[in-house]
Amino acid sequence: MRSQKLLTAATLERFYGQKRFEYVAESNALEGSTLSVGETELAVLKGITVTGHDPGYVRDAVDLDKALQMLSTLAKKNIPIDIEQIKQIHSLILGSRPAAGLFRRERVQIKGSKHTPPKTWGEVMSGMEAWEKWSCDNADLPAIIRATVLHAWLVHVHPFIDGNGRTARALTTLELIRSGYPPIVIRKKERTRYCDALAASDDAGDLADLFDLFVSRQSDSLRSLELAAKEGQGYDPIVEQIKKEQQQKLRIWDTSVSLLAQIIEHNINAVVSRASGKSEVKAYGDSLDLESYLELCDGRPIPKAWVFTVSINIPGYKAFTWLAWLGFRSYEMQDRVSAIDKGGPSIFWSVRNTDGYPPWIKDESKTPAYSELTTVQGSGDEWHVKTVQGNIESLSTTAVASSISQAMIRIIAT
Repeated sequence: MRSQKLLTAATLERFYGQKRFEYVAESNALEGSTLSVGETELAVLKGITVTGHDPGYVRDAVDLDKALQMLSTLAKKNIPIDIEQIKQIHSLILGSRPAAGLFRRERVQIKGSKHTPPKTWGEVMSGMEAWEKWSCDNADLPAIIRATVLHAWLVHVHPFIDGNGRTARALTTLELIRSGYPPIVIRKKERTRYCDALAASDDAGDLADLFDLFVSRQSDSLRSLELAAKEGQGYDPIVEQIKKEQQQKLRIWDTSVSLLAQIIEHNINAVVSRASGKSEVKAYGDSLDLESYLELCDGRPIPKAWVFTVSINIPGYKAFTWLAWLGFRSYEMQDRVSAIDKGGPSIFWSVRNTDGYPPWIKDESKTPAYSELTTVQGSGDEWHVKTVQGNIESLSTTAVASSISQAMIRIIAT
């Protein structure tokens, strides 16, 4: 984009203008805020309480926006992030609250987490000094790696009474923009995936899932930057109407996938409960935004978009987890539906990689019944599936879910 002179001042202003309030709204939403992007913009620009929301959310939006504006100043300083900078960021995020910019002197518990952070001020300081030393000693590492390590480490130490997550995400933004990359947005709908990744880091020091998430969101940000450049070339009302129609089709897709996951969960529970086993289907929200959906419809790849995981644990057998993720259709699948559909996403399966990174890999021997599944855009009552033998069939949602459930039980049993 730089070589093509697309990163003009107008493009950057347009991009950051679009992302500014989205970042604030989504980062705060991960902590419980109910303000939408539009309400966040109103709160920040007007400084007024938005009816129907906790007034504290307005204060949080204003304070986080101030902190993010300050990051552009910090980014110009070509020095690795240290304790002084992280305290400065936290102080702005918490605003006028007493604990702003101060490391805690009391114990904390992280809601919903098994991890117990350092208990005393001395242990917190020790952890943060090690964090700072790593930052200074590894100043030349790629920004996305530094962001992953420093983010996970900060949350692990949990040095502040409040605002650790927002501070860690602001730190990630600083690392990226300091190296010339756009910031990433971790949306509320990705909270489960984000929290699971942090839990893996806390439990075993495994950063693979968090790194994968950051890489995916970085790709999304770069794509948004490209779109901001294209928008500068003019507004097309016909294109906008097409986007509205595609948004409706995306909602139908999300509903179809959710129904499929629910039926799979129901079928598996009925089996494993009789064997005193446990199963869990964990959904990862609306897995696609419109931009990513349109990329897939045009047959262009995107980073893996997680849909749901299926975990089964039956006494006497090895526990197993499958990840259902989205990608663009294979040539064979698109050829099958080309007469009625130009393009669209497909579901694929991966399993945990026991060798390390990447954290998830495709394994045909562990694929449950179908290696690829898709529906025609705007129609969610019929699935087109590719069997593990390579045949393509058209089946109902119930039939597809039944075959997948039976195949998963069969794989565990063997």
